[in-house]
Amino acid sequence: MIRDEVCAGRARPSLTLLVLLLWPALVLGAEPTRDEVIATMKKATTFMSEEVALNGGHVWVVSEDLSERWGEVTARPSQIWLQGGTELVGQVMLDAYEVTHDDYYLDVARAAADALVYGQSPAGGWHYFIDFDPKGIAEWYETQASKFLFGWEEYRHYYGNATFDDRATQDAAQFLLRFYNLTLEAAYRTPVVKSLDFVLRAQYENGAWPQRFPPTDEYVHDGFPDYTAFYTLNDGATRANIELLLEAWETLGDPHYFEGARLAVAALITMQGPESQACWAEQYGFDMQPVAARTHEPAGYVVRESIGAMTMLIRFYLLTGEQRYLEPIPACLDWFDRINRESAEKKYPRPRYWEPGTNQPIYVVRTDELTPEGYGIFLWTSDPAKTRCGDRTCEGDGKPFVDTAYFRDEYQRIAASTSVEARADYLAKMLASASRRSHSDETVAEIISALDSRGAWVTDGNVVNQPNATSDEELHPSIRGISTRTFAERMSTLIGTLHDDEGDD
Repeated sequence: MIRDEVCAGRARPSLTLLVLLLWPALVLGAEPTRDEVIATMKKATTFMSEEVALNGGHVWVVSEDLSERWGEVTARPSQIWLQGGTELVGQVMLDAYEVTHDDYYLDVARAAADALVYGQSPAGGWHYFIDFDPKGIAEWYETQASKFLFGWEEYRHYYGNATFDDRATQDAAQFLLRFYNLTLEAAYRTPVVKSLDFVLRAQYENGAWPQRFPPTDEYVHDGFPDYTAFYTLNDGATRANIELLLEAWETLGDPHYFEGARLAVAALITMQGPESQACWAEQYGFDMQPVAARTHEPAGYVVRESIGAMTMLIRFYLLTGEQRYLEPIPACLDWFDRINRESAEKKYPRPRYWEPGTNQPIYVVRTDELTPEGYGIFLWTSDPAKTRCGDRTCEGDGKPFVDTAYFRDEYQRIAASTSVEARADYLAKMLASASRRSHSDETVAEIISALDSRGAWVTDGNVVNQPNATSDEELHPSIRGISTRTFAERMSTLIGTLHDDEGDD
């Protein structure tokens, strides 16, 4: 816990004085005081909002001298990013406001909200980024964003619509919903409702969602159809929509949001694989069968999305008490046992995909071949000898891919929670665990001492994605700079310290 040395009625030291007094305390090993923590939070936030932010929004990484910016790819000077950029800072600012009651944090959160409202599409969703100079987007796509030899295919074509990929739309809407619910400022209700209506309008009649909306088939390439209209679970698309709609239902009380979430969970049940592979894939075709998407995403069953699907089934059981939401789970756990058993027997390298029908692993391997457009071609293979881990063939160790025993124990505990009270208690713990923001592993003293004189947390090792690269080193350079994620994690650690201190009072 932290010490509070400021007695009631005593004048609080200025921010500058607190920072000047801070270093000797750290050298002597003293535990930072509450005022020192608050001063650090304020100074770091002031620098991020007044020196790093653009019109209230943020990218992922900014160079130490603030001259270069990156989101998922190299950013234009006129761009801000989602996917853990602007909306993440906004959420952390609301966390800071709730524990300090300092209106400055609410003002910074409002600036982030305004930036998101500016970038909301006419239909109601969001793209990966917001550009305050939209006339330059086409050239940026052509000369920068699309220039990756492998991967990042979503940047080879600018659709001009909105996406559910990487929770871009969902997280922006979730932040705006929280901001509106906290402030009740009428100006933000319209974009909140607009975003929720977007989610409902994008939903297919069977409950599934496309990756992007409004749908289009304008980008057919490499012999693949445009995958963005397929039913999409990948990167949490469906799960995040369900979570958003449930939060909107609980916050605003509109039953249409609950119904949309319920319909989506019904679609998950329909999508579940056959008995021997009773799990889930990343994308589905309109026949409800697994389908390939990008050139590095073959049709196959996967662990990550299977866990996400089961999590949503469990949540609906806890909400409703209906056994039909638990019934699909044991068969998926049986598939986890199967892939663990087969990998132990054959000791094959861990794949991301397992082939429908055969349950063979599918490896996605770069080749030296190029498409007519100059992009690298991937090989899909079940032969471990063709895999590459650096300059050698990948090897398996026979260890389990999934801790099935843990999931079975949790399933039994959940299934035993039959009363309304028991289900509500388990759900509350589940949601509290899921809502915890990522924290830094550093101590409070280390975080405070890392702040430079400007108020910046400058760190090494910020790996970014650089287009037009001719080597892996150029593709993923390590940048010394200011990371939005690091800012959020360190702020969350400091905020948590203040929460802990309140609990001691």
